[in-house]
Amino acid sequence: MASILTNASAMTALQTLRHVTGDLATTQDRISTGLKVNNAKDNAAYWSIATTMKADVAGFKAVKESLELGSGTTNTASVAAKNIVENLQTLKARVIAGQTNGVDKSLIQNDVDQLVKLIKGAAADASFNGDNLLRVTYSNDGTAKDKNVSILASLSRADGTVDPSYIDFQRQDMRVESIVGKATIEQQVDSTNAKKASIDLKFGAPGDTFIAGQNLGLGAVTLTVTKEDGSKTDVSVDLSSQIYDTNLATTQGNIATAINTALNTAGGDFQVAFTGDTLSFTDQDKNTDGNFTAQISGLWVGSKESDAFGGLADLTQVDVVNNSKKSLEVINKLLDNAIGKASVIGSIENRVSVQNDFVSKLTDSMNKGIGALVDADMNEESSRLQALQVQQQLATQALSIANQGPQNILSLFR
Repeated sequence: MASILTNASAMTALQTLRHVTGDLATTQDRISTGLKVNNAKDNAAYWSIATTMKADVAGFKAVKESLELGSGTTNTASVAAKNIVENLQTLKARVIAGQTNGVDKSLIQNDVDQLVKLIKGAAADASFNGDNLLRVTYSNDGTAKDKNVSILASLSRADGTVDPSYIDFQRQDMRVESIVGKATIEQQVDSTNAKKASIDLKFGAPGDTFIAGQNLGLGAVTLTVTKEDGSKTDVSVDLSSQIYDTNLATTQGNIATAINTALNTAGGDFQVAFTGDTLSFTDQDKNTDGNFTAQISGLWVGSKESDAFGGLADLTQVDVVNNSKKSLEVINKLLDNAIGKASVIGSIENRVSVQNDFVSKLTDSMNKGIGALVDADMNEESSRLQALQVQQQLATQALSIANQGPQNILSLFR
Protein backbone atom coordinates (compact mmCIF):
# COMPACT_ATOMS: atom_id res chain seq x y z
CA MET A 1 0.00 0.00 0.00
CA ALA A 2 1.31 3.41 -1.01
CA SER A 3 0.86 6.14 1.64
CA ILE A 4 1.99 9.72 1.98
CA LEU A 5 1.44 9.61 5.76
CA THR A 6 3.45 6.56 6.63
CA ASN A 7 6.73 5.70 4.89
CA ALA A 8 7.54 2.23 6.23
CA SER A 9 10.62 1.92 4.03
CA ALA A 10 12.04 5.17 5.34
CA MET A 11 11.36 4.13 8.92
CA THR A 12 13.18 0.84 8.40
CA ALA A 13 16.09 2.55 6.65
CA LEU A 14 16.29 5.15 9.44
CA GLN A 15 16.35 2.49 12.13
CA THR A 16 19.11 0.67 10.29
CA LEU A 17 21.10 3.90 9.90
CA ARG A 18 20.71 4.73 13.57
CA HIS A 19 21.85 1.23 14.58
CA VAL A 20 24.84 1.34 12.26
CA THR A 21 25.75 4.88 13.38
CA GLY A 22 25.55 3.76 17.03
CA ASP A 23 27.77 0.74 16.37
CA LEU A 24 30.18 2.97 14.45
CA ALA A 25 30.36 5.41 17.35
CA THR A 26 31.02 2.54 19.76
CA THR A 27 33.79 1.18 17.53
CA GLN A 28 35.40 4.62 17.14
CA ASP A 29 35.28 5.06 20.95
CA ARG A 30 37.00 1.69 21.45
CA ILE A 31 39.68 2.61 18.92
CA SER A 32 40.31 6.02 20.48
CA THR A 33 40.41 4.70 24.10
CA GLY A 34 41.73 1.20 23.43
CA LEU A 35 39.00 -0.14 25.73
CA LYS A 36 35.97 -2.23 24.94
CA VAL A 37 34.69 -1.65 28.49
CA ASN A 38 35.28 2.00 29.29
CA ASN A 39 32.52 2.51 31.85
CA ALA A 40 29.86 0.60 33.71
CA LYS A 41 27.25 0.86 30.93
CA ASP A 42 29.53 -1.04 28.53
CA ASN A 43 29.61 -4.12 30.79
CA ALA A 44 28.81 -3.61 34.45
CA ALA A 45 30.26 -6.90 35.67
CA TYR A 46 33.56 -6.61 33.78
CA TRP A 47 33.90 -2.93 34.64
CA SER A 48 33.40 -3.67 38.36
CA ILE A 49 35.97 -6.49 38.35
CA ALA A 50 38.50 -4.47 36.33
CA THR A 51 38.11 -1.38 38.53
CA THR A 52 38.70 -3.45 41.68
CA MET A 53 41.73 -5.13 40.14
CA LYS A 54 43.14 -1.78 39.01
CA ALA A 55 42.95 -0.63 42.62
CA ASP A 56 44.82 -3.78 43.64
CA VAL A 57 47.47 -3.13 40.98
CA ALA A 58 47.93 0.41 42.34
CA GLY A 59 48.36 -1.12 45.80
CA PHE A 60 50.95 -3.57 44.52
CA LYS A 61 52.86 -0.69 42.93
CA ALA A 62 53.13 0.82 46.43
CA VAL A 63 54.22 -2.61 47.72
CA LYS A 64 56.91 -2.76 45.02
CA GLU A 65 58.18 0.69 46.01
CA SER A 66 58.37 -0.51 49.61
CA LEU A 67 60.28 -3.62 48.54
CA GLU A 68 62.67 -1.62 46.39
CA LEU A 69 63.39 0.66 49.34
CA GLY A 70 63.86 -2.42 51.52
CA SER A 71 66.13 -3.93 48.89
CA GLY A 72 68.37 -0.87 48.97
CA THR A 73 68.47 -0.92 52.78
CA THR A 74 69.23 -4.64 53.09
CA ASN A 75 71.77 -4.54 50.26
CA THR A 76 73.66 -1.70 51.96
CA ALA A 77 73.63 -3.54 55.29
CA SER A 78 74.72 -6.79 53.61
CA VAL A 79 77.71 -5.14 51.94
CA ALA A 80 78.76 -3.54 55.23
CA ALA A 81 78.27 -6.80 57.18
CA LYS A 82 80.42 -8.67 54.67
CA ASN A 83 83.13 -6.02 55.03
CA ILE A 84 82.98 -6.34 58.81
CA VAL A 85 83.38 -10.13 58.63
CA GLU A 86 86.35 -9.79 56.29
CA ASN A 87 88.01 -7.26 58.61
CA LEU A 88 87.35 -9.54 61.60
CA GLN A 89 89.05 -12.38 59.76
CA THR A 90 92.07 -10.16 59.16
CA LEU A 91 91.96 -9.02 62.79
CA LYS A 92 91.92 -12.63 63.96
CA ALA A 93 95.06 -13.30 61.95
CA ARG A 94 96.75 -10.33 63.64
CA VAL A 95 95.71 -11.55 67.10
CA ILE A 96 97.07 -15.01 66.31
CA ALA A 97 100.36 -13.41 65.26
CA GLY A 98 100.36 -11.60 68.59
CA GLN A 99 100.42 -14.93 70.49
CA THR A 100 104.07 -15.48 69.46
CA ASN A 101 106.83 -14.33 71.78
CA GLY A 102 109.63 -12.33 70.24
CA VAL A 103 107.44 -10.22 67.96
CA ASP A 104 106.77 -6.52 68.43
CA LYS A 105 103.27 -6.76 69.86
CA SER A 106 102.85 -2.99 69.95
CA LEU A 107 103.08 -2.87 66.14
CA ILE A 108 100.56 -5.67 65.85
CA GLN A 109 98.29 -3.81 68.27
CA ASN A 110 98.46 -0.75 66.02
CA ASP A 111 97.09 -2.89 63.17
CA VAL A 112 94.41 -4.28 65.47
CA ASP A 113 93.32 -0.77 66.49
CA GLN A 114 93.07 0.35 62.86
CA LEU A 115 90.99 -2.69 61.95
CA VAL A 116 88.66 -2.01 64.86
CA LYS A 117 88.19 1.54 63.56
CA LEU A 118 87.40 0.18 60.08
CA ILE A 119 84.79 -2.17 61.56
CA LYS A 120 83.29 0.62 63.61
CA GLY A 121 83.10 2.84 60.52
CA ALA A 122 81.50 0.13 58.39
CA ALA A 123 78.76 -0.45 60.94
CA ALA A 124 78.11 3.28 61.28
CA ASP A 125 78.06 3.91 57.51
CA ALA A 126 75.63 1.10 56.60
CA SER A 127 72.77 3.58 56.23
CA PHE A 128 70.33 3.81 53.31
CA ASN A 129 67.84 6.66 53.34
CA GLY A 130 68.68 7.19 57.02
CA ASP A 131 67.96 3.57 57.98
CA ASN A 132 70.80 1.41 59.31
CA LEU A 133 70.05 -2.29 59.88
CA LEU A 134 73.35 -2.76 61.72
CA ARG A 135 72.45 -0.31 64.46
CA VAL A 136 69.81 -0.46 67.19
CA THR A 137 68.75 2.76 68.91
CA TYR A 138 67.54 2.89 72.49
CA SER A 139 65.18 4.98 74.60
CA ASN A 140 66.34 6.89 77.66
CA ASP A 141 65.35 3.96 79.86
CA GLY A 142 67.58 1.60 77.86
CA THR A 143 64.84 -0.25 75.97
CA ALA A 144 65.35 -0.87 72.25
CA LYS A 145 63.19 1.46 70.14
CA ASP A 146 63.58 0.05 66.66
CA LYS A 147 64.99 -3.46 66.87
CA ASN A 148 62.05 -4.96 64.98
CA VAL A 149 61.76 -4.12 61.28
CA SER A 150 58.81 -4.69 58.94
CA ILE A 151 58.90 -4.31 55.17
CA LEU A 152 55.55 -4.24 53.36
CA ALA A 153 55.66 -7.34 51.15
CA SER A 154 52.21 -8.07 49.75
CA LEU A 155 48.46 -7.46 49.83
CA SER A 156 45.75 -10.08 50.01
CA ARG A 157 42.04 -9.55 49.34
CA ALA A 158 39.43 -11.71 51.06
CA ASP A 159 35.77 -11.09 51.88
CA GLY A 160 35.95 -7.50 50.72
CA THR A 161 38.92 -6.58 52.92
CA VAL A 162 42.57 -6.06 52.00
CA ASP A 163 45.17 -7.37 54.44
CA PRO A 164 48.85 -6.36 54.16
CA SER A 165 51.62 -8.85 54.87
CA TYR A 166 55.16 -8.01 55.91
CA ILE A 167 58.70 -9.35 55.93
CA ASP A 168 59.50 -9.15 59.64
CA PHE A 169 63.01 -9.38 61.06
CA GLN A 170 65.29 -7.78 63.62
CA ARG A 171 68.18 -5.39 63.18
CA GLN A 172 71.55 -7.03 63.65
CA ASP A 173 73.52 -4.77 65.96
CA MET A 174 77.16 -4.64 64.87
CA ARG A 175 78.14 -1.45 66.66
CA VAL A 176 81.52 -1.35 68.38
CA GLU A 177 80.38 1.12 71.04
CA SER A 178 81.37 0.24 74.62
CA ILE A 179 81.90 1.95 77.96
CA VAL A 180 84.72 -0.53 78.74
CA GLY A 181 88.32 0.09 77.73
CA LYS A 182 91.33 -2.19 77.36
CA ALA A 183 92.66 -3.88 80.48
CA THR A 184 96.14 -2.98 81.66
CA ILE A 185 97.73 -6.08 83.16
CA GLU A 186 101.19 -6.48 84.68
CA GLN A 187 103.14 -8.83 82.41
CA GLN A 188 106.32 -9.34 84.47
CA VAL A 189 106.07 -9.70 88.23
CA ASP A 190 107.09 -6.58 90.11
CA SER A 191 107.10 -7.48 93.78
CA THR A 192 107.21 -3.84 94.79
CA ASN A 193 104.00 -2.93 92.95
CA ALA A 194 100.69 -3.89 94.57
CA LYS A 195 98.46 -2.82 91.66
CA LYS A 196 98.49 -5.64 89.14
CA ALA A 197 95.67 -4.77 86.76
CA SER A 198 93.15 -2.08 85.91
CA ILE A 199 90.34 -1.43 83.45
CA ASP A 200 88.19 1.58 82.66
CA LEU A 201 84.41 1.48 83.12
CA LYS A 202 82.86 4.80 82.11
CA PHE A 203 79.36 4.88 83.59
CA GLY A 204 79.18 8.67 83.58
CA ALA A 205 77.01 11.02 85.59
CA PRO A 206 73.25 10.40 85.89
CA GLY A 207 71.60 11.07 82.52
CA ASP A 208 74.82 10.91 80.48
CA THR A 209 74.53 7.27 79.41
CA PHE A 210 72.24 5.82 82.06
CA ILE A 211 69.30 7.00 84.10
CA ALA A 212 68.63 5.87 87.66
CA GLY A 213 67.38 2.29 87.75
CA GLN A 214 68.57 1.42 84.23
CA ASN A 215 70.38 -1.88 83.75
CA LEU A 216 74.05 -1.32 82.95
CA GLY A 217 74.19 -3.97 80.22
CA LEU A 218 77.17 -5.71 81.81
CA GLY A 219 77.82 -9.43 81.62
CA ALA A 220 80.38 -11.33 83.67
CA VAL A 221 83.78 -10.06 84.77
CA THR A 222 86.19 -12.95 84.29
CA LEU A 223 89.84 -13.28 85.27
CA THR A 224 92.42 -15.80 86.43
CA VAL A 225 94.24 -15.13 89.71
CA THR A 226 97.70 -16.58 90.33
CA LYS A 227 98.13 -16.50 94.08
CA GLU A 228 101.36 -15.77 95.88
CA ASP A 229 101.76 -19.50 96.51
CA GLY A 230 101.67 -20.14 92.76
CA SER A 231 98.21 -21.75 92.63
CA LYS A 232 95.65 -20.47 90.14
CA THR A 233 91.93 -19.87 90.43
CA ASP A 234 89.40 -18.68 87.88
CA VAL A 235 86.99 -15.98 89.03
CA SER A 236 83.73 -15.03 87.34
CA VAL A 237 81.45 -12.30 88.64
CA ASP A 238 77.96 -12.00 87.18
CA LEU A 239 77.09 -8.31 86.86
CA SER A 240 74.08 -8.74 84.56
CA SER A 241 71.63 -7.53 87.21
CA GLN A 242 73.60 -4.41 88.16
CA ILE A 243 71.76 -1.12 87.63
CA TYR A 244 72.72 2.52 87.67
CA ASP A 245 71.97 3.15 91.33
CA THR A 246 71.20 6.80 92.10
CA ASN A 247 74.61 8.23 91.22
CA LEU A 248 78.06 7.31 89.94
CA ALA A 249 79.67 6.70 93.33
CA THR A 250 76.93 4.33 94.50
CA THR A 251 76.97 2.46 91.19
CA GLN A 252 80.75 2.03 91.29
CA GLY A 253 80.51 0.92 94.92
CA ASN A 254 78.01 -1.78 94.03
CA ILE A 255 80.26 -3.07 91.25
CA ALA A 256 83.35 -3.11 93.49
CA THR A 257 81.47 -4.88 96.29
CA ALA A 258 80.22 -7.61 93.96
CA ILE A 259 83.72 -8.25 92.57
CA ASN A 260 85.39 -8.17 96.00
CA THR A 261 82.83 -10.65 97.35
CA ALA A 262 83.57 -13.03 94.47
CA LEU A 263 87.33 -12.64 94.95
CA ASN A 264 87.04 -13.40 98.68
CA THR A 265 84.85 -16.44 97.99
CA ALA A 266 87.36 -17.75 95.45
CA GLY A 267 90.24 -17.15 97.86
CA GLY A 268 91.86 -14.66 95.53
CA ASP A 269 94.63 -12.43 96.79
CA PHE A 270 93.06 -9.25 95.37
CA GLN A 271 90.60 -6.52 96.15
CA VAL A 272 89.28 -3.85 93.77
CA ALA A 273 88.44 -0.17 94.05
CA PHE A 274 87.54 2.64 91.68
CA THR A 275 89.73 5.68 91.14
CA GLY A 276 87.77 7.92 88.83
CA ASP A 277 86.57 5.63 86.02
CA THR A 278 89.40 3.12 86.56
CA LEU A 279 88.79 -0.15 88.40
CA SER A 280 92.10 -1.32 89.90
CA PHE A 281 93.03 -4.79 91.21
CA THR A 282 95.41 -4.61 94.17
CA ASP A 283 97.44 -7.51 95.65
CA GLN A 284 96.57 -7.85 99.35
CA ASP A 285 99.88 -9.62 100.22
CA LYS A 286 98.10 -12.52 101.89
CA ASN A 287 101.36 -14.06 103.22
CA THR A 288 102.41 -10.67 104.68
CA ASP A 289 105.99 -10.96 103.44
CA GLY A 290 105.99 -7.47 101.99
CA ASN A 291 106.27 -8.77 98.42
CA PHE A 292 103.44 -8.44 95.90
CA THR A 293 103.88 -11.49 93.72
CA ALA A 294 100.28 -12.44 92.94
CA GLN A 295 99.19 -12.00 89.32
CA ILE A 296 96.11 -11.47 87.20
CA SER A 297 95.56 -12.67 83.66
CA GLY A 298 92.67 -12.84 81.20
CA LEU A 299 90.79 -9.88 82.71
CA TRP A 300 87.66 -9.26 80.66
CA VAL A 301 84.36 -7.44 81.19
CA GLY A 302 81.51 -9.11 79.36
CA SER A 303 78.45 -7.26 78.07
CA LYS A 304 75.13 -7.72 76.34
CA GLU A 305 73.70 -5.69 73.48
CA SER A 306 72.27 -2.55 75.00
CA ASP A 307 72.42 1.22 74.91
CA ALA A 308 76.01 1.23 76.19
CA PHE A 309 77.24 -1.83 74.31
CA GLY A 310 77.02 -2.65 70.62
CA GLY A 311 76.89 -6.17 69.23
CA LEU A 312 80.67 -6.12 68.73
CA ALA A 313 81.51 -4.16 71.88
CA ASP A 314 84.20 -6.64 72.95
CA LEU A 315 86.43 -5.33 70.15
CA THR A 316 87.27 -2.33 72.35
CA GLN A 317 89.05 -4.69 74.78
CA VAL A 318 91.10 -6.68 72.24
CA ASP A 319 94.74 -6.20 73.24
CA VAL A 320 97.62 -8.44 72.15
CA VAL A 321 100.07 -6.61 74.43
CA ASN A 322 98.30 -7.07 77.79
CA ASN A 323 95.69 -9.72 77.09
CA SER A 324 96.64 -11.74 74.00
CA LYS A 325 95.28 -15.17 75.03
CA LYS A 326 91.89 -13.86 76.13
CA SER A 327 91.71 -11.62 73.06
CA LEU A 328 92.10 -14.65 70.77
CA GLU A 329 89.36 -16.49 72.65
CA VAL A 330 87.02 -13.51 72.33
CA ILE A 331 87.80 -12.73 68.68
CA ASN A 332 86.76 -16.25 67.70
CA LYS A 333 83.38 -15.71 69.36
CA LEU A 334 83.02 -12.27 67.79
CA LEU A 335 83.76 -13.65 64.33
CA ASP A 336 81.15 -16.38 64.74
CA ASN A 337 78.69 -13.78 66.02
CA ALA A 338 79.36 -11.44 63.10
CA ILE A 339 79.03 -14.26 60.56
CA GLY A 340 75.67 -15.16 62.08
CA LYS A 341 74.46 -11.56 61.90
CA ALA A 342 75.70 -11.17 58.32
CA SER A 343 73.88 -14.38 57.38
CA VAL A 344 70.62 -13.02 58.76
CA ILE A 345 70.98 -9.80 56.77
CA GLY A 346 71.91 -11.79 53.64
CA SER A 347 68.88 -14.06 53.94
CA ILE A 348 66.58 -11.05 54.37
CA GLU A 349 68.19 -9.38 51.36
CA ASN A 350 67.50 -12.48 49.28
CA ARG A 351 63.92 -12.74 50.57
CA VAL A 352 63.21 -9.11 49.69
CA SER A 353 64.69 -9.62 46.22
CA VAL A 354 62.62 -12.76 45.59
CA GLN A 355 59.45 -11.08 46.86
CA ASN A 356 60.11 -8.01 44.70
CA ASP A 357 60.44 -10.23 41.63
CA PHE A 358 57.25 -12.07 42.58
CA VAL A 359 55.27 -8.84 43.02
CA SER A 360 56.48 -7.64 39.60
CA LYS A 361 55.30 -10.85 37.95
CA LEU A 362 52.04 -10.80 39.91
CA THR A 363 51.36 -7.21 38.83
CA ASP A 364 52.05 -8.12 35.20
CA SER A 365 49.67 -11.07 35.49
CA MET A 366 46.95 -8.90 36.98
CA ASN A 367 47.39 -6.31 34.23
CA LYS A 368 47.02 -9.07 31.64
CA GLY A 369 43.84 -10.20 33.34
CA ILE A 370 42.44 -6.68 33.35
CA GLY A 371 43.37 -6.31 29.69
CA ALA A 372 41.55 -9.50 28.79
CA LEU A 373 38.42 -8.10 30.40
CA VAL A 374 38.37 -4.52 29.13
CA ASP A 375 40.92 -4.00 26.35
CA ALA A 376 39.68 -3.72 22.78
CA ASP A 377 41.03 -6.05 20.09
CA MET A 378 42.37 -3.44 17.68
CA ASN A 379 42.56 -5.90 14.77
CA GLU A 380 38.89 -6.74 15.21
CA GLU A 381 37.87 -3.14 15.75
CA SER A 382 39.74 -1.98 12.63
CA SER A 383 37.94 -4.53 10.46
CA ARG A 384 34.66 -3.68 12.15
CA LEU A 385 35.22 0.04 11.53
CA GLN A 386 35.62 -0.46 7.80
CA ALA A 387 32.51 -2.69 7.61
CA LEU A 388 30.41 -0.23 9.58
CA GLN A 389 31.53 2.70 7.44
CA VAL A 390 30.34 0.79 4.35
CA GLN A 391 27.11 -0.12 6.15
CA GLN A 392 26.57 3.52 7.07
CA GLN A 393 26.98 4.60 3.47
CA LEU A 394 24.55 1.93 2.29
CA ALA A 395 22.05 2.79 5.01
CA THR A 396 22.26 6.46 4.03
CA GLN A 397 21.59 5.58 0.41
CA ALA A 398 18.70 3.28 1.44
CA LEU A 399 17.19 6.10 3.49
CA SER A 400 17.59 8.49 0.56
CA ILE A 401 15.79 6.07 -1.75
CA ALA A 402 13.03 5.47 0.81
CA ASN A 403 12.53 9.20 1.21
CA GLN A 404 11.83 9.46 -2.53
CA GLY A 405 8.82 7.10 -2.19
CA PRO A 406 6.20 9.83 -1.51
CA GLN A 407 7.46 11.77 -4.54
CA ASN A 408 6.68 8.75 -6.72
CA ILE A 409 3.01 8.92 -5.64
CA LEU A 410 2.67 12.24 -7.49
CA SER A 411 3.24 10.47 -10.78
CA LEU A 412 -0.03 8.60 -10.24
CA PHE A 413 -1.95 11.89 -10.52
CA ARG A 414 -0.36 13.26 -13.66
